[in-house]
Amino acid sequence: MRDVRSHRNALHSDGTKCKEGTASVPARFVPCCETFANHTTACELDVRYEWWREKRQWVIAIAESAGGGGIRIAHCPHCGSRLGSKHAS
Repeated sequence: MRDVRSHRNALHSDGTKCKEGTASVPARFVPCCETFANHTTACELDVRYEWWREKRQWVIAIAESAGGGGIRIAHCPHCGSRLGSKHAS
């Protein structure tokens, strides 16, 4: 995960670390649209997209305080583009 803003030390009210301002994306990530790109750096209590390298898939991240994990997505929920090699090199 790379830090894209200085928000990385913020905590939620329950004491869990906030991921806002960080991104879990492939090294040569090219977003399909601006909205998708913005959600890669969102807090996991909002709608956040992450690339899970081990599984080679995009997911909608679920906050640890809500059980953790992710929901696999194959297409951008905003523009409909297929998420794959162009978005995960």
